[in-house]
Amino acid sequence: MNVFAKGMPNELLRLQKMHNGEKVTPTFSAAEMQRRQDGLRKINDELQLDGAILTSYHNINYFSDFLYCSFGRRYAFVVTDKAATSVSAGIDAGQPFRRTFGENVTYTDWRRDNFFFALQELMPKAKRIGIEYDFVNLDTLTLLKQAFPEAEFVDIGVKTMWLRTIKSAEEIALIKAGAHTGDLGGAAIRDAIKEGVPEYEIALAGTQAMIRHIAKTFPMPS
Repeated sequence: MNVFAKGMPNELLRLQKMHNGEKVTPTFSAAEMQRRQDGLRKINDELQLDGAILTSYHNINYFSDFLYCSFGRRYAFVVTDKAATSVSAGIDAGQPFRRTFGENVTYTDWRRDNFFFALQELMPKAKRIGIEYDFVNLDTLTLLKQAFPEAEFVDIGVKTMWLRTIKSAEEIALIKAGAHTGDLGGAAIRDAIKEGVPEYEIALAGTQAMIRHIAKTFPMPS
């Protein structure tokens, strides 16, 4: 475990690299994920940004392959011309690193501003930063402006939305597989509907059919 904060007592560490375990089998290929991040970097170039700070569930998942659950904490995916790094809370330990296509840094809870300290470390001289106006609330925007008092913030929410609408062959294949799975669940529910059958049994028929199909179609690596 490598630590960013040098010379500080263990209980006061602000940032950590919790790189434990191996990277998991990703949802998409490295080429697909690189295509997405290259697309984001093209947006950064077009808008003359030093980098982007993504905070939404959809964009972090789309560009990093990591889907976070906030648990009342903040998450981000920072993409510059040289790096792509997820910023996660310690509650997730090494999971964000294992699932991120890129790097990861974990902030601790010892200081309330550690999340923004992590962003400052990843973009130390940023003057123009892309953020998602459709997701960043006023409280977060205020704190971002305090963390980067010299920076200008530019909306990238619309441009990233349009980028996500262009589906690759890999995405289309996964969407078709998901739709087929839903069809199988619906058929199982239809067949289970009979007089006197409890609703939970009908629901179970659908979920069991889909879970078994998913396990067969997308088996976990041994």
